[in-house]
Amino acid sequence: MSSDRTTDIHQWGRSLFERQQHPVTRAGHVLEAASLSLGRTPEIEAALEMAADQTQWSRGREVFDRVRRSSPGGEDQLAEHLLFRLAELVGKLAHNVAGPHPHFDHHAGWQIGPIAYRLAGKVQDPELRDRLASALEGWPATGPGPHGDWPATLNDK
Repeated sequence: MSSDRTTDIHQWGRSLFERQQHPVTRAGHVLEAASLSLGRTPEIEAALEMAADQTQWSRGREVFDRVRRSSPGGEDQLAEHLLFRLAELVGKLAHNVAGPHPHFDHHAGWQIGPIAYRLAGKVQDPELRDRLASALEGWPATGPGPHGDWPATLNDK
């Protein structure tokens, strides 16, 4: 991805996050949209359940740690790795809203859109792309072309 395009996507992610009234809930919706195609491990389920119940948000660090310990590694499992990154972010956001200090980085939520965008480009599944676009309320201006084609560089990353 070009530097300008990367900057645009990250700016979009920040803007998307900052305009959310309920960022933990929204992040949970994005994770749910992704997990319908990529599957749900017990760790993903835990993150989804926590995101859906505000009384559980104080468990954000615990869920983050659980997801992080189970996260697949390696470029050969990039889609699964990105799914787990989304689940980690759900935990971070919940902890930042309801957990004790120290909090995670304040800009953690800015990554949700760009990670979902990257996942949509990696996985050749139009239904996944549609679900993610719906959960995110659309793609950035640098998103797919008028015919739904994704940049080749996005598909390779």
